[in-house]
Formats: sequence, C-alpha cells, structure tokens
Amino acid sequence: MNKLDLVIFDMDGLLLDTETISLAAWKKSFKNYNVNIDVEKLFFSKILGSNENAIKNIIMEISNNNEKLFYDIIKSQVDESFNIVREDGINIKKGANELIKFLNDNNIKKAIASSSIRKKVDLYLEKTNLKKEFDYIVCGDEAEFPKPYPHLYNNACVYFNADKNNVIILEDSKNGLLSAKNADIEKRFYIPDLLLLSEEDEKELAYKKFNDLIEVKNYIENNFKYN
Repeated sequence: MNKLDLVIFDMDGLLLDTETISLAAWKKSFKNYNVNIDVEKLFFSKILGSNENAIKNIIMEISNNNEKLFYDIIKSQVDESFNIVREDGINIKKGANELIKFLNDNNIKKAIASSSIRKKVDLYLEKTNLKKEFDYIVCGDEAEFPKPYPHLYNNACVYFNADKNNVIILEDSKNGLLSAKNADIEKRFYIPDLLLLSEEDEKELAYKKFNDLIEVKNYIENNFKYN
C-alpha cells in the first residue's frame, strides 16, 4: 500500500469555486474597457492555472501591445473579483471540508500551491475560514516561474523535505498538472472544473481522475497508509 505524507492543493477551481468569479470579473473588466472578444473561449481558457506574467502576454497580444490597457484591465479584474467575493462570498468545492478533516484526523500534511497572488489567496482563504487548515501556502508571486513550470510544487516539497513518492497533487487544470509532472510528482489527481482536458492530455498528465474531493478522500482512505 502506498505511503502518504503530504497533499498539495491547487486553490482556484479545485479547493474553491473561484473560476466562476474570475470569469465574471474578466468579462466585466474587458467590457469596462470596450474590448470586444469572446472572453471565455479566446482568453479565459488560456489563462487557467497561470500567473500574472502569462496573463500579461495574452492581454498584450489582444490589445496590440497596449501596456496601459493591460494594467487597467488587471486592476479592474482584481477590483471586480474582490467586489464579487465581498458581496456574495465564495463557495467551497464539494468534498473539500470532508477531505481536510480526514487529512487532519490522520496527521497528513496539507499545503496550497496557487498561481494566484498572495493578497488574493489570503483574502479568499480567510473569507472561507480555510487558511488555518493548511500547514504551508505558496503563491504565484512568490515563485520564480508560474505553472506549468515546477517551481511552486518544488517549493512546497522542499519546505516539508517530502519524498515526492509520498506526495499527492490535486489539480483541475492542464497547467497545474503539467507543473506537477515537471516537478516529477507521479500522483497527480485530476478533478475537472470548468474546462475539461482532451483525452490525450488526460492520459498523459493525470494519474487518476475524480469527479469531486469526496471521491479523492475515499480513494486515499482505501489505497494509502498514512499513520
């Protein structure tokens, strides 16, 4: 039976239902600055799991290298996202609380490796009262390179001095799974959110696929030793 020491969560779309908030905020922001594109197909699908540098490259391409427009849209998107969260809150993904309790009960370390900036991660985790549940959190503005580069996951593994054979990664995006693969972590659990991987990508990148975090909890309980 496999040994398990550490579970590393992505945040956006995996732990919290932030992708719907993010998409709504991007749509409002592009509209605020009269940029008329299909935000979901031509922009949002490309940025899932990426950090600000990757997002900048895409917006600069859309805006014909208008750097001022890039910064205006970024600021607007952050403001719109925070407004939505403050007014409506954030939904925790199905099974997250049950999985966290199970990991706590069995003394399995928990980390978050998110491409989002620290300010956003802290606000969202505090809003959902989840920040205290994690032993370590590393954010996109604290790593040299974003997902799909391996730096965020390597950072978390180094912090715990973890054997990567005893680590599980929980991800919902292609960039996140690529990041874990590039970090040489085999057990990459894929829990889809808004955008599904192609069959080819899923076969290449996902160790296992689950519908929700309840299924993840049940799988760990039955297939790993952790005490």
